[in-house]
Amino acid sequence: MTSQTFGQTFQIGRSLLLFALAIFSTIFAIGCGGGEHRGPGDQHSVMDQIAVESKPNNNAGLSSERWLEGVVYERVEGMNLDNLDTFFVEHRTEKIERFNCSECHSEPLSAMKSPDTGKVRAHWEVELHHASADVMNCQTCHSADAMDSVQLIGGHRLSLNQSYRLCAQCHSTQAADWVGGAHGKRRGGWAPPRVVANCASCHNPHDPGFPTRFPAQVSRVD
Repeated sequence: MTSQTFGQTFQIGRSLLLFALAIFSTIFAIGCGGGEHRGPGDQHSVMDQIAVESKPNNNAGLSSERWLEGVVYERVEGMNLDNLDTFFVEHRTEKIERFNCSECHSEPLSAMKSPDTGKVRAHWEVELHHASADVMNCQTCHSADAMDSVQLIGGHRLSLNQSYRLCAQCHSTQAADWVGGAHGKRRGGWAPPRVVANCASCHNPHDPGFPTRFPAQVSRVD
């Protein structure tokens, strides 16, 4: 190869290289420019790419409704869902053995209280072990003139099916976990609708603490 031919080949190669670099630079500038991102692959971060590629799943049409047959529930209200989807809570009143309360509580409590200590107590099994007596008594939660409901600290009355709102006034940490799904029990299954147990489904509202128990089997090393 003569020096002249070598020089021509070198110039052609150099021109092609510069042309390729120019195209690459143009593509890079367009991809990283300040313009609007329109398609997959143009995003700067992994999260951006996930957001573009993600599509609504709707749980592939799965539902827990067949396993919720016989469970009565209603929409959760009065709680901070913190951008979570609406969920439901099972009813409480259908599981209370002596309800409606007004069937017996037809008079004010003051009139129904008897000084005769020899009479059998109507609620002999109820012992309040919740808070100290100077903080809580029966009328802290129960309205004296509307016994079929419970009442918030401010006096607002609630259905017993919404008693979770009553608990949330003091037990705010547990209530936030309950809303998020980290506390409590779920009915049916993990597919929607999300139906959870009411607080009083697991906790005795008059004595909510669980007793200390030993494990069913002591751990051992063979």
